[in-house]
Amino acid sequence: MSGLVARVAQALAGDGALARAWPEWRVRDAQAAMAQAVAQTVEEGGALLVEAPPGSGKTVAYLLPWLLSGRRAVVSTSTHVLQRQLAERDLPRLASATGLAVRVAVLKGRGRYVCLARLQAAVDGGPRMGAPAEHAWLRELLLWAERGGDGDLDQVAGVDAIAGLHGRVTSTSENCTRQACARWADCHVERARRAAQAADVVVINHHVWLAELQRQTRGWPRLLPEVDVVVFDEAHALHGLRARLDAEVIEHARLQRLWADLAALADGPLRGLQAWRLLAHDGQAATRGLAQALGAAVPREGRQAWPLNDRQAPWRLATAVAAAQAALRASADADPRLGRLLERTRGAAAVLHTLLSTGEPSAVWLDWQSHEDWACLRPAAASDVQAAHALATGAPLGARSVVHASATLGQDEALQWHREALAVDPAWRPRTLRLRSPDEDPGAAALYVPDDLPEPAEATHSQALAERIVPWIERLGGRCLVLATTRRAAQRLAQALQARGRPGWRVLLVGDKPTHAALQALRGAGPGAPTVVVASGALWQGIDVPGEALQLLVIDKLPFAPPDDPWLQRRLERARAIGADPFTSVQLADAAMALRQGAGRLIRRAGDRGLIVIGDVRLRRRAYGAALLASLPACRWLDSEGEVQAWLDELGALTRPSTTDRPTSS
Repeated sequence: MSGLVARVAQALAGDGALARAWPEWRVRDAQAAMAQAVAQTVEEGGALLVEAPPGSGKTVAYLLPWLLSGRRAVVSTSTHVLQRQLAERDLPRLASATGLAVRVAVLKGRGRYVCLARLQAAVDGGPRMGAPAEHAWLRELLLWAERGGDGDLDQVAGVDAIAGLHGRVTSTSENCTRQACARWADCHVERARRAAQAADVVVINHHVWLAELQRQTRGWPRLLPEVDVVVFDEAHALHGLRARLDAEVIEHARLQRLWADLAALADGPLRGLQAWRLLAHDGQAATRGLAQALGAAVPREGRQAWPLNDRQAPWRLATAVAAAQAALRASADADPRLGRLLERTRGAAAVLHTLLSTGEPSAVWLDWQSHEDWACLRPAAASDVQAAHALATGAPLGARSVVHASATLGQDEALQWHREALAVDPAWRPRTLRLRSPDEDPGAAALYVPDDLPEPAEATHSQALAERIVPWIERLGGRCLVLATTRRAAQRLAQALQARGRPGWRVLLVGDKPTHAALQALRGAGPGAPTVVVASGALWQGIDVPGEALQLLVIDKLPFAPPDDPWLQRRLERARAIGADPFTSVQLADAAMALRQGAGRLIRRAGDRGLIVIGDVRLRRRAYGAALLASLPACRWLDSEGEVQAWLDELGALTRPSTTDRPTSS
């Protein structure tokens, strides 16, 4: 046993440092196995992929070996909530228990920090017409920001309610004037970055990691220091970033900020140089027109091929961008801000040029969520294996050791699904480890798949599913989370449940209601106020509602990716090229992992019990149903309505009138 492996084993033992510091500590075999594997990777170098289910103690297992090694590290996770939990709870507790001093820095994306210069300008500009309350909020925010602290907007109560002001109080890499800014000395973004350079461990999220890779590709100064160890927690969430890694992107939000910054020039000392307000007005109108055209043409949300045959709307936007470029180019020598604005137009111009100059539908992709949330992507002609290797290995930071940890990385011991989804070089051969939950109880959850619902593609499916689950929601007094595969399906289900529920029911649709508020409502629901949360997207993973607050989990359909997703099409082509079956190795594997993530929301700790309902008859009728069922956590199979009622009666008998369990988003 090597030195670090032995020290880790000693710290985890029943008489070790953690047991002495934490009275509740108990040795877990799965945790010890993972910690020893991580210690070996930290000491010897290389890569390790670990699948560790809820309850296995993976956070301690990947933090402790690094901490005892004394080496520098970056830990990347999937959400801001998890960043805060790692930096404010997990790392300080471990450092205290082991008696080791550690400098911890948290680094988020630029858009999570208040920009003092832009906030001051927004306050000085006075209230916009009809928005005095908005201006009062900005003044309060400025007072808060000037009092010190790190400027992290996640610490501001009610920040979700002011999403429309976000661009006015934060900066982007394009509109930041850097050393030319009057507030550069006390810039929150720069302070956070300086702290990261000096820290022993930097806690980031995966979007910051993507930004770091893109900055290095462009030759920009790096955000993160060189380190010895990189850990990717919730590593499966890296897959969602892979398609953007080697793509040029136009985002609706960035276009809106560009036009707003252009319009602001009309109120400053540069107002006489060009007709800034008119240029901004034309750009905003063209952006709005493109959004409306896309909204009328898209068949669904998510990533898809470009849906417009008519090029009129993108042509108008390209014309507006070109006019702005000409004006900025003519005046660029007057002020450094104009050069920055000009640089911001170039990415949009490049994507629009590709869109308008080629008839190839795969040349530009669309990622559509809503009229206010969409992006156009110009992907690289072929997947960049070198970029994928950088994403997965931490090599750009000089890391010798990299660890990927998640509850869902694959269905085999080689964790092939995770490696394939990242599109890394097949020659990459990391060590792998799959663990089983120490507290897994096959009797904790029951699964029911109704056999008489409409097929998922039928228009009546959501209505029929809502009708079926209403009595079960009533029997449990709410305590229900409904996960839909699309935002539109979530809206239909929420409407149907609201229409069929009794007076006093609360049906909360995430999107209309912020995620944390919906989860708090689910937790705080009393016996007289049944609460149902309906969601799509993010709530399939990363949220934790332990205890009796959640006893009924409903999944509307099997989470197959849309077959026309262009990134999926590339992965299918890659599977064919190596002789693999595209459906089994990619589409079915993706659905199995997503289904396991969704089903994993129900049983979060020992003692939890509940019912999972999957409203998709394909689980019973298709040959692949058995493979998907095998991917789920062990649970009891219910085959009839009578068995469902008996299980609900059993749950009801165990349920207290209220609960003190606190749900978290992570």
